[in-house]
Amino acid sequence: MGTWVNRSLSEAESAGQLLAVGIEGTCLSDDLRRGLSRIAPGAVILFARNLLDASQVAAFCRDLSRAVSVPPFLAIDQEGGRVNRLKGIFPPLPPNLALGNGPSAIDLVREHARRTGQGLKSLGFNLNFAPVLDLSMAASPNGIGDRAYGSDPDRVALLGGAFLTAQAEEGVLGCGKHFPGLGGGRVDSHEELPRIDASSDELWDRDLLPYRRLKDVCPLVMVGHAFYPSLQGQPALPATFSRRVIHDLLRGRIGYEGLSLTDDLEMGAVDQRRPPGEVTLAAFEAGNDLMMFCKDWGRVEEAHATLQRAFRTGRYPSSRINASLERIFAVKRRLASPDLLPPFDPDSFGEVCRALAQLER
Repeated sequence: MGTWVNRSLSEAESAGQLLAVGIEGTCLSDDLRRGLSRIAPGAVILFARNLLDASQVAAFCRDLSRAVSVPPFLAIDQEGGRVNRLKGIFPPLPPNLALGNGPSAIDLVREHARRTGQGLKSLGFNLNFAPVLDLSMAASPNGIGDRAYGSDPDRVALLGGAFLTAQAEEGVLGCGKHFPGLGGGRVDSHEELPRIDASSDELWDRDLLPYRRLKDVCPLVMVGHAFYPSLQGQPALPATFSRRVIHDLLRGRIGYEGLSLTDDLEMGAVDQRRPPGEVTLAAFEAGNDLMMFCKDWGRVEEAHATLQRAFRTGRYPSSRINASLERIFAVKRRLASPDLLPPFDPDSFGEVCRALAQLER
């Protein structure tokens, strides 16, 4: 992805690579350029507030990809169904549960992933926070519902793997979420902390099965904000901050070697009275590689400053910091250089959208 691969990073760049950030605005303003240059985030996530039309998104993504010394992951939540950040740019799309229910489910999921990958790559994205690997049905009160492929772990693993592979073939990486599984929750983690009382054996056999099956094809895993007493013990904190869940279970027992990313640390399931720097260090100490703040730039600045202080004072051995950076760079090396992105082609993008629209029929 560029000359950064063969040079040492500054302390500020190293800290920034561990952050995934949301931004304001629909173009690369001078203030945004300066902020991104100062933080050098590992990933930039765009939301509906950043997206106007296809040409604007394509120009913005190309500018963002060149605005940082180390090119970032340019990410979006483009699951389909209710989570369609490109609403009005992409056509309406069926939820994953509908795609996964029929006899030709695997073909529909592959087509959905292939066309989604083509459209996102055309716009300039290289990372999609999908597929959902939770086990859930439409009426589930957990905030997942029809975003999932269903409640059968074997089927979720099969369809999730088909999505990851087909989308990656188009040049866009996927991210399995929400580890270790939000399907057993009774509340939405956007609002409050779910407590999931399944035994460790139940979780291993069901919720964790898709991650076990897909550990070698899933480049990123997003850790969800829920409390699992059988995995964590006490106190009742999100798994995002549990070394037993991330270091011992995900890395150790499952053997996952890709990137571990937190869900948004500004969500209701995370105690927002805790300073963002403290939350960032807790997530890093649990074993995460990327800590995500989706809205408040002040929190990003504080998280970045806290990481730099921790590095400077020797709070972490260089081996721990380098382990995360090496995992980040190993995945980034799979992506094309921003300089190789062709100009946006409205006609080709229109063809992709017409193909995606067929999925609703």
